[in-house]
Amino acid sequence: MKTIIQTIQSKYIAILWTVLIFILCTLPSENIPLPSSLSDKSNHLIAFAGFTFFWLYQSSKYWLILLITVLYGIGIEFWQAILPEFFHRGFDWYDALADGIGGIIGLAIYLIFNKKKLPYYLGNH
Repeated sequence: MKTIIQTIQSKYIAILWTVLIFILCTLPSENIPLPSSLSDKSNHLIAFAGFTFFWLYQSSKYWLILLITVLYGIGIEFWQAILPEFFHRGFDWYDALADGIGGIIGLAIYLIFNKKKLPYYLGNH
């Protein structure tokens, strides 16, 4: 069990997750190996919840990680906007919003997983 927790906390998992998001968001949309039962926005929520969750183990500054999550999501959308048309990708503010909401979900999961309370992080200790 300890090795699973150490693996989750590894910076390499956070980096791998970040690269995986970039790769999946760069592939032509019909080539993405994701469950068809989930909506596109659900996929964004899950991906960016994981992004935030894994990166929070690298920094206790959760506002910074949330900001990076939002900026990464918006950056991915700009990246998709410049991909060739045959990739069937484009800029979508709703995807960026789903990424940000996913980041908030990832923070909540991190806090629950580590039995931490949000008021502590807000300076109310």
